[in-house]
Amino acid sequence: MSPLNSLSKVEVEGNQNIDSQEIIASSDLQVGQKLWSQYLDREEFTRKIVQELPRVKNAEIKFSALNQFKIDVTEHEEVSLLAEDEKYYPILENGEVVRQPEERADENKVILENFNSQNQIMSTIENYYNLPDEIQSDVSQINYTPSRNNEELLTIFMNDGNRVIVNISNMEQQMQYYPQVAQEMDDNGIVDMEVGIFVRPYDENSTEDEQDENEAE
Repeated sequence: MSPLNSLSKVEVEGNQNIDSQEIIASSDLQVGQKLWSQYLDREEFTRKIVQELPRVKNAEIKFSALNQFKIDVTEHEEVSLLAEDEKYYPILENGEVVRQPEERADENKVILENFNSQNQIMSTIENYYNLPDEIQSDVSQINYTPSRNNEELLTIFMNDGNRVIVNISNMEQQMQYYPQVAQEMDDNGIVDMEVGIFVRPYDENSTEDEQDENEAE
């Protein structure tokens, strides 16, 4: 068989957070094996990449030379971080958590904590990124804090020292009022948006507040 009928090389483009060799290995493409049979089955090879590597959004196999392939990769964007056991796990735009811990948090990404459902994470991220930029930048952390009667509750820690209690489903709508409410507050405290909008200072429930602060740290 002519050497031109065998796959001689595979290269990768578009990857930023995944090693090229890891992508090639996950595809199961075989250098030295039949070129055209592998090319005709290229969708199966790219499907394996996406299934094996959660960071990969899509992949495409093309010819880069006469008997060489190029895997063109698009990665899911990292949109936030999940805090667990003093480590931080990247959360992708599809709500999936990448189980590759980071020791330090990226200050440009909002931190989520106590979430245990991809649907919860996805809904929270979607609502967060629909907020105006100035409100997004004032959020430091979002904790999932359901109550006995409400499984949608979030506690949002703001950079100005306030905390906001809000439902996941109306977070986008209710948080629009936060800048005005915060401006009218004399002291830092809790802005309760679960039903309506109510403000109370921290010292009205100091024990609970101090416990929440310790958990957030």
